[in-house]
Amino acid sequence: MSDYMTIQTTLPPYLPYPRFLLDTALSQTAKVIYAVLLDRATLSQANGWVDHSGRLYLIFPIAGIASTIGKSISTVKDALNELERAELVERKRRGLSMPNRIYMKLPSGQKSGFQQAGKLSVQEPENAPLEGGGTGFQTAGKAATNNLSKNHLNKSNLKGASARPYGRYQNVFLSDAELAELQADFPAVWQEYIEKLSAYMESTGKAYRSHAVTIRRWVSKDERKATAARKRDYTASEEDTV
Repeated sequence: MSDYMTIQTTLPPYLPYPRFLLDTALSQTAKVIYAVLLDRATLSQANGWVDHSGRLYLIFPIAGIASTIGKSISTVKDALNELERAELVERKRRGLSMPNRIYMKLPSGQKSGFQQAGKLSVQEPENAPLEGGGTGFQTAGKAATNNLSKNHLNKSNLKGASARPYGRYQNVFLSDAELAELQADFPAVWQEYIEKLSAYMESTGKAYRSHAVTIRRWVSKDERKATAARKRDYTASEEDTV
């Protein structure tokens, strides 16, 4: 069931989609990935993720991108290669088993597009796209799902711009308050569960609305299992003595 928009309608979460992408020879997958990465770059801006040269970067594992847009890892790799050839992204290796740093790039001029070969070229004023706000996108005729706004990339789900990356793959996002609460409530295991979540998301491409809540759920679940196992062991010991 769909509703008609009115003057009072609040727009659903959407991605920033630069108008210059409409005039490129890039594949649709590459365009969507660029929009997703551009959205992620706003989080990097909020958290001050810059290198020693002042260049903004983001960290987004390929498996996570694939999960976000519903494509295979090989398709994502091809699209990232497209974006790199078009000089819209640049990837820097960080070490063995670590996801790359991704540097976002924009066309040199305010109004720009691509030549057919994929290299940037300045458009003539009369052919330049109109200025305007961002827009969402659809896939195969269906409205875009909320998955793009519910994963670890969305600032609103990270309790503001104070969220910082943790874990081996820098993909577990926690605010200072959330981290402090986990350390206070689970002093012996908080770091272990951050690493578990980091490795799990990296290997599966899964995303969660709140990483702090996910860790709490995992700890509670494991504690319940451990308690149940101790009860079973105790019952067995009592029966053995009868």
